[in-house]
Amino acid sequence: MALLRTIIKNSTQAKLLAAAPVKSWQPAVTASTFGMKSIEANRTKPLTNENFEDKNKRLQRPISPHLTVYKFQSNMALSITHRFTGLAQNGFIYGLALGAMTLPASFPYYLGLLEAAHIPLVVLAVKVLIAFPFSYHLVNGIRHLVWDTGYSLTIKGVESTGYIVLAAAIALALYLTSL
Repeated sequence: MALLRTIIKNSTQAKLLAAAPVKSWQPAVTASTFGMKSIEANRTKPLTNENFEDKNKRLQRPISPHLTVYKFQSNMALSITHRFTGLAQNGFIYGLALGAMTLPASFPYYLGLLEAAHIPLVVLAVKVLIAFPFSYHLVNGIRHLVWDTGYSLTIKGVESTGYIVLAAAIALALYLTSL
């Protein structure tokens, strides 16, 4: 500690500050040293076989609230759906890429197998599973861009745009499924 004080005391900045004349309009600046205060380590020993919850009860720490303290709202469901549709699209793209790299035949071969199987309900279900995440994520992303401009940020606006997004996403998904 003494070495640090000597270095600071002999520094060029401290000498300049001490030698500089102070004008009446300038605040007086002085060079000072600082000392570090040593803090005594906590010497209390933890209780044996005490788990996290027991320790928090003993110390009377509050439990952090989680989803159980919130009233469920439609906007929460829409936000969660936006995240899951993004994950679904990402998984679908990775699945296609992995399939293209590992499967022995090309895409037209597997598409021909699917058409030859004559299972229209499965094809329709797969189309919906591909179209809905894409359409919902797209339309809700546009909603977020509108929010970034400052529009519809009231509670009423958020609720109404949520229902509009849901209706538009279903309509777009049905349209894409019909192609």
